[in-house]
Amino acid sequence: MTPLRIQRIMMGIILLAGLLLDMNGYEWGEYLIWFVALMSLFAGITGFCPSDTILKKITGKPTMCG
Repeated sequence: MTPLRIQRIMMGIILLAGLLLDMNGYEWGEYLIWFVALMSLFAGITGFCPSDTILKKITGKPTMCG
């Protein structure tokens, strides 16, 4: 599995967990959603995403940015 695929799966799980927690009245579920949204914007603007670096070390495969 590539780091990009792992990252997308993790992002989906975190977003779903945040939505479910928010729907069930847990306020901090909204913070998970904001975290993923802001990290995605940060990665898009700067080209750096900490999860890319971590997943590259774990899998030994290059990320989409090389």
